[in-house]
Amino acid sequence: FTGVLFFVLSVDAYPQNIEKGKEAYESLCASCHGRTGVGDGPGARVLGVPVGDLSNRAYMSLLSDEELYERIAYGEERFPYIQMPGWQSQLPVDTIKDVVAYIRTLEVDRGPLKGLTPQERAERFRESLFERGRVYYLRYCSHCHGRSGNGRGWTSDKLTARPIDFTDPAVMKGRIDKMIIDYVKGRKEKGGPRYMPSFERLDDDRVEAITVYIKGFTHKKVR
Repeated sequence: FTGVLFFVLSVDAYPQNIEKGKEAYESLCASCHGRTGVGDGPGARVLGVPVGDLSNRAYMSLLSDEELYERIAYGEERFPYIQMPGWQSQLPVDTIKDVVAYIRTLEVDRGPLKGLTPQERAERFRESLFERGRVYYLRYCSHCHGRSGNGRGWTSDKLTARPIDFTDPAVMKGRIDKMIIDYVKGRKEKGGPRYMPSFERLDDDRVEAITVYIKGFTHKKVR
């Protein structure tokens, strides 16, 4: 385990460690993950990408304390599919350990795991451009264009112009990948007002992945 001696494991954590972890969790994590860890915090709606359920014992049992520590410390820097910021620059090592210990107390037995395992999520993200597109679309685009691509995201009613409906074949007809990529990156625009922010800082892999996912709305690949 790189650079950190993980000596406070959840099963051996002292009550004071758990209490400290609770304080840090409620201050920094509960806004998205919720007070009970189910992922229903007030910030979850804003993120776009579904927030992980830390209370599902079947899922959490597949992650060691060290792996949880790394996710909290490094976030999307090492685990891009979770799209969560890392806290290593703001929290001391011991505090992150305490958070891990507290998170373990949130776990509830809901029976066998029904979705993907943590390992399957990582592999799918790594191997599938479409899956990477789904994650990046939800993060960067779903607020306006909607999770289903219909142009009715949670911010759409506050915008000057309605976002494009990616599910409408008439709207998407003739929009080749390069056109979508250029528009997302803010390149080679042909007159008229632009209502969407430019994502020129996104790397090519992310923009290509988003484009592939967007095209999936009219190809019935997105459910």
